[in-house]
Amino acid sequence: MSEKRYILGTNIERVEVDPVTLQVLGGAFRTISEEMGLVLYRMSYSSIIRESEDLGAGIVDRRARQIAESENSPMHAGTVGACIKGILSRWEEKDIHEGDIFIHNHPYHGASHSPDVEIIIPIFYKEELIAYSAINAHVSDVGAPSAGIAIKAQDVTAEARQFYALKLYENGERNEQLWRCILDNCRTPSMNANDYDALIAAAEHGRVRFLELIDKYGLEIVFSAEEEWFDYTERVLRAEISKAKDGVYYSESYLDDDGINLGVPLKIATTVTIKGDEITVDLTGSADEVYSACNVPFEGSTVPAINTIIHSLFLDADKFGEYVPQNEGLERPLHIIAPKGCLFNPNYPRACYARFNQVNRLADTIMNALADAMPMNVAAGCSADLHYFVYNGFDKKAKEYWLYAEVTEGSYGGRYGKDGMDTVDCLVANTRNMPIEESEWHYPLRIERYGLRPQPAAPGKWRGGIGVIRETTYLSDGFCGCEGDGHLNNPKGIFGGNTGKASTLVKNPGKDNEEILPSKFESIIMKAGDSIEVQSPNSGGYGNPLEREPDMVLSDILDGFATREQAENDYCVVIDYDNMTVDYEATMELRASKM
Repeated sequence: MSEKRYILGTNIERVEVDPVTLQVLGGAFRTISEEMGLVLYRMSYSSIIRESEDLGAGIVDRRARQIAESENSPMHAGTVGACIKGILSRWEEKDIHEGDIFIHNHPYHGASHSPDVEIIIPIFYKEELIAYSAINAHVSDVGAPSAGIAIKAQDVTAEARQFYALKLYENGERNEQLWRCILDNCRTPSMNANDYDALIAAAEHGRVRFLELIDKYGLEIVFSAEEEWFDYTERVLRAEISKAKDGVYYSESYLDDDGINLGVPLKIATTVTIKGDEITVDLTGSADEVYSACNVPFEGSTVPAINTIIHSLFLDADKFGEYVPQNEGLERPLHIIAPKGCLFNPNYPRACYARFNQVNRLADTIMNALADAMPMNVAAGCSADLHYFVYNGFDKKAKEYWLYAEVTEGSYGGRYGKDGMDTVDCLVANTRNMPIEESEWHYPLRIERYGLRPQPAAPGKWRGGIGVIRETTYLSDGFCGCEGDGHLNNPKGIFGGNTGKASTLVKNPGKDNEEILPSKFESIIMKAGDSIEVQSPNSGGYGNPLEREPDMVLSDILDGFATREQAENDYCVVIDYDNMTVDYEATMELRASKM
């Protein structure tokens, strides 16, 4: 008779789960997380949650292992379990009760960064703690040095108010003093209050839906299915890693600066080792931690970013043929090395508020490192650098700030068999675009221009994607802050593809008082009529441009994605511009002369 097995850290017996039930429960885990996200962004007041869906949700077992996560921002969803570890670093399980609700945002105890506030509700079944329902989102202002943004904070205490595993509710009763303290120490109390209530409602939805599964299938079946899905993800990832060529692969890139020492680049060094069915990502050689808010929390940001890009490269649903959940099993064949004290594993109390460009560029660098190992799975250099803008001003009538946060879309590099995608957020960001109507309806702003960046795409057998241009004018006096990068580096082309174009950022473009802005600034004064124009990167091309189908080059010219000069010099395609047709014979001769 075989010895009984138990779910880790519990007295719940692990039992066999038939394949049909396993699939049903796998879908249910995923659906619960997605529903939590839906509840949040349909209830939220702030545009960064309601429109951009800058949030993440999941169900986590009592040992902080993530059962499922929502498909919103990977940086939010991937940190849900790490925040539970943060809760458990301050509270013993015996002191966690039914009816408790935690609020948490400490970047050295699992949070992605301080603005990402997580609400955590413990799930009890028959008076026993079995799991947690948790959801986090980017909250408009959490007491940063400037409204909604921090670049130059000298430490984590200066960057924002820290909520370290605080009980906002205890035994079902709200702590009114804590609630008032939280809202008194931000610039947007009305918006924050609504968002916190929406977060609580979303987490409660997850709790209720998970208990419905327990009631229907029983503890043993549900948690045994969890273990089976962990094992499945591990097994499939190991098999896919085994298909890649063993070796040590290296790539490096540079960030513009740390926001204080402008123009002094920060190195990202990435060594990826594939050996058998395991993979190691080593960040040794990357820049040291800095005395600004540009450090990256290890558990809350570095680890989720690497997990996400590895999942995307090896387990992409389109290529793999089926959905493989991103859960605790993903981490078993994956090893991450980030020396303590480097940019991606800073020492407390280094500030971490402005960490997003670093992790997005890290994901891009990992992909570049693995290009030779898995050329059909990667993209050329992407617009890894986003611009997170905070437009704001003081509303005298409401006696609080209005604040509008926006993440500028970018583009993907060319991919094997496909051109890069235009005007989309990419890599580990995954936020949605902000419609013009949303901006102009709710805030004293006017969008003068919003569209494809006017410069052509980077040539390649598969061209790079094109970024956006967006110009925003203030209709009343206010302030603007920006967390950006990518002004000093162009997205790389691969396998002979051309490099893309870097970002640009200008105040009052085309006016007498035009000013070229750096990629990062905490808060500048904006008068009514002043405007900000951003152009996000055009990404790199994939493959030799001489191998691009001539008809695709003609199509690019007709669409405005390529110029006549590129057709002649980069693609060597001869076009009859009177009739807008390709001269195939002349093209073949010209290309032959360039080979």
